[in-house]
This record gives sequence, C-alpha cells and structure tokens, in this order.
Amino acid sequence: MFVLEIKDLTYTYGGGTPFEKTAVDHVNVGVEKGEFLGIIGHTGSGKSTLIQTLNGLLRPTSGTVLLNGKDIWAEPKKIRAVRFQVGMVFQYPEHQLFEETVLKDICFGPSNMGLDQKQCEERARRAAEFVGLPDELLGKSPFELSGGQKRRAAIAGVIAMEPEVLILDEPTAGLDPQGRDMLLSQISDYRTKKGNTVLLVSHSMEDIARCADRVLVMNEGKAVMLDTAGEVFARGRELERMGLRVPQITGIMLDLMEKGYPVHPVLTVDRAVGELLPLLRKGGDRP
Repeated sequence: MFVLEIKDLTYTYGGGTPFEKTAVDHVNVGVEKGEFLGIIGHTGSGKSTLIQTLNGLLRPTSGTVLLNGKDIWAEPKKIRAVRFQVGMVFQYPEHQLFEETVLKDICFGPSNMGLDQKQCEERARRAAEFVGLPDELLGKSPFELSGGQKRRAAIAGVIAMEPEVLILDEPTAGLDPQGRDMLLSQISDYRTKKGNTVLLVSHSMEDIARCADRVLVMNEGKAVMLDTAGEVFARGRELERMGLRVPQITGIMLDLMEKGYPVHPVLTVDRAVGELLPLLRKGGDRP
C-alpha cells in the first residue's frame, strides 16, 4: 500500500471567477513508503500547489489524497493531525524562526502536538543532531546563526514532529554550494536512518539526480512523467522542451549519444568517467 496516494486530483484557483485557473489537473500518483521522490517542473507547473494538497493546506477541488489508505479529508476536523504526519518545509523556512532560543524554536512543533517539555526537548535534540546542529547552538538566539544554520534549525523544527512523510520545497535555495551539499547529505541520511518517506521539490536537476529514487515531472498542471531518475533524465530533450535543464553531465552524455557514441545518459561524473574511459582507450571512435 502507498503511504501517499493522489487520485484524480484537481485544484482550481478562483473557481467561478474571471481569474479561474486550474493549477493541478487530474493528477494520479502513488508514493511508496520509504522512497525519496523528487518533484520537478518549471515555474507555474503546479508542483507547489500539488504538495500543499498533500497535508491539507489546500483542499482539492476534486479528487482525493490518501494517507496510508485513508482520505485525509474524511474527517475535516482532524486535518491538523494529518499535518503532524505529513511535515512540510517551505522555501526559506528560516523566515519563520521566532523563539528566544534555537531549542525553543525546534520544540514549537512537538509542543503543538501536546507533548510535555521533556519529550519536546528530547525530540528537538534528536532533530538537531539529524541536521547537524551542535548542542552549543541550541541555547543561542536563532538570529545569531548563519544562513545555513538557520535553514537547518527550521528543518529540524519539522523533523522534531517525527512526520511519516517529510516534504521539502526548494530546501537548498540561496545556499552556497558547500551548504547545499551538506544539507542534501543530511536529508538523505535522515531518510536512510529513519526509513521515512521524503518528497523534494527543486529547480536543481543536480540535487534531484543526486538524491531521488524516482522523479515526478509536472508540466502545465499535469503529471507528465513518473519514473526512476535515470529514466526521466534520459528523456532530456523532452525536459528541455518543457523549460527544464537536465544535469550538466547528463546533457553532455546525451550530446555524445546523438553523435553516435555508445554511452548512456548517466547522472553523475563518476558514472560518466566509467563510460568514457573505455572509449578513450579505444581512441574515442564512434561505431
């Protein structure tokens, strides 16, 4: 059984007005328990609207979202509990930090779940460890942290609720390359150690290629591709026509394939080296 299943989901903004716009159009997607699903699409493709329906922030115009087989809107008064199970990290989450200390900020979510102070702090410290925040920072004001540390503190605040599904919307936006790589590694480690399901929305094809088991491609409100990262990026020319850019190394390999070289559209430099070295030893001749 899927941990999350989207059935014939449609969401329309401004229904019945001259500004009516369908942002998500009859989407069907199943998310396996424990998988890392990447979601990509150009601006306006519907991906952000889609993820906001997954924990009840937006109620579908039609269709259903199932969490462990149950419609999340079956009991509307309990939708708040769904948001504890499906945790959402918005873009630039550090803008939502507000408490006196980092520890209190991370405790905010668990305290809203009704946990006592000891339980909240235990969860907060575990979450801080997952995202790489050392103990000595927990007593500081969140506004004393660096940009990357603030981002990790905000993500820890969601992880501390121990959601079954963690959804991240552009979590590396605005970070330098070192900060981006560190954060992605920590998110991947979290998923591996906890066995939780992670959905990552990103404009960075490199980030998605690095982390995702499968990739969902949204275009004009529709789910147009859902496959392994390798299979999706092998269709690089289709992605480019949608305004998306494949990982740089994948694009190079696609160019070589189109010139007749016997290579594959791999996702990493290491894999590309493995493909190209035998050709170089043979003099790089095309078949």
